[in-house]
Amino acid sequence: MKKLILSIAMLSSALTVSAQTATTHTCTFEDVTNLPDFHNKVYNDSTGGGGFTSGNAFFPTQWDTSYGGYWSTGWAASTYYDTTTAGYPNLYGCAAYKGYANSNTFAVGTTAGNLTIRLTDSLIGKTVMGVYVCNSTYAYKSIKNGDSFGDTAFSAKNKDWFKLTIRNYHGGVLSADSAEVYLADFRYADTTQNYILKTWMWVDLTSLGNTDSLAFFLHSTENNSFGMLTPAFFCIDNLTLSTHLDTTGLGIKNYSSMNDLNVYPNPTLSETEVLYSTTTPLPVNMKLVDLLGNEILSQRAQSFAGVNKFKIDVSYLPAGVYYITLNAGNNLLTKKLIKQ
Repeated sequence: MKKLILSIAMLSSALTVSAQTATTHTCTFEDVTNLPDFHNKVYNDSTGGGGFTSGNAFFPTQWDTSYGGYWSTGWAASTYYDTTTAGYPNLYGCAAYKGYANSNTFAVGTTAGNLTIRLTDSLIGKTVMGVYVCNSTYAYKSIKNGDSFGDTAFSAKNKDWFKLTIRNYHGGVLSADSAEVYLADFRYADTTQNYILKTWMWVDLTSLGNTDSLAFFLHSTENNSFGMLTPAFFCIDNLTLSTHLDTTGLGIKNYSSMNDLNVYPNPTLSETEVLYSTTTPLPVNMKLVDLLGNEILSQRAQSFAGVNKFKIDVSYLPAGVYYITLNAGNNLLTKKLIKQ
């Protein structure tokens, strides 16, 4: 069984461009027509419809009319920018504040039931490139501080974690293959590597192969006899679909035009060299961020076919763990850097 596990402290995967001729389609949620065009609004099926469409995907949701009505399961398209309010009153906020790349709209999912995304039109049965994920404010606050429902603050002592698993359906069959991302991870002996995700992280789904729909599952170390205590909410943005049809049954392989990211020396005291290769010339954005997702450095460069390299001065930074990301279109590479 293939399984891709992503964690900020160990992230080294890449989203890449197919060697075959294929185009991508991105579900940005900016096109959700049920959503008013200003902030602090949400579409959660309270007016009916059973869900909403963005790009070439349908996002089911359900509004339960009991007890005056409430959002019971599925997806909500949100422009609710609240990283402050803790607890159940804040179901629709994102820990990153806004959508990916500071966009207006994102989606919040809850796995209180069957949580899926259905591909539509000509992209049914094709491949999914990946999706950006982040904690909801509700889950982030609960993980960090605990809450009145019994969820205690995560600790390194208990090696707590909160994990999202993504699988796919094809031909009515749920695949055994999966991609996993840790939304919070406190398993590390070096406590500086422990984190609660509050920025957008790319999850590569190309290994899942041909897909009719995606299924999402949440798991946590915080549980009782009734189930998971950690709030079963998370956020997504920029779900990227492809017209590529996998004929091998092995997922998309050799799918990279930008690869082999290396950082040397690592650890470093003052300066490090970043090396990567590309198969074609392309512009690349480089960012250096800390464990909290704060951007330390950002620069843009034109790469050439072959090995590219440049140096970064980190002598002025406090000792700790940082991440170097290279982005070119839908390509994303990440490497951990330790500053001594």
